[in-house]
Amino acid sequence: MLLTSTLALLTLAVPPEKPRPHLPAEQLNDIATILAHDEGWPLGNPDYTLDPMKPDTDDGFDSIGIYKKAHLVRMYSVDRTTGEVVDFLRGCQIFRFDDIKGFQAKIKEQSHMPALTDKQLAAKAGCRQLTVVNTRWVH
Repeated sequence: MLLTSTLALLTLAVPPEKPRPHLPAEQLNDIATILAHDEGWPLGNPDYTLDPMKPDTDDGFDSIGIYKKAHLVRMYSVDRTTGEVVDFLRGCQIFRFDDIKGFQAKIKEQSHMPALTDKQLAAKAGCRQLTVVNTRWVH
């Protein structure tokens, strides 16, 4: 009984993890626009739209999707502690384009968190491994 009471008090004494702030919608949209351009998605075409995704649970990522006529064709999920961007819905991919490196450095500086290895990020995203996307491929 004493052990149960002690454990209950210790559990209550541990402060809950401070929630990480979400990225502003404008910043999320800007990163998605940059990556969509890098990959070759025709965002100027009215059939394509960017829409933020609102998950039921906080997984540490802020996500935005590219939709073609209301069908999801790409998802960009930004890790709020590292700035790394993955698509864990459509193929477990990580985006490595030079023009988002400044954004990623700023996020890491603000969060004061160490960078994750690709293996750690894959696990966080629910993937066995991540494939690198760093070239224009949409034609």
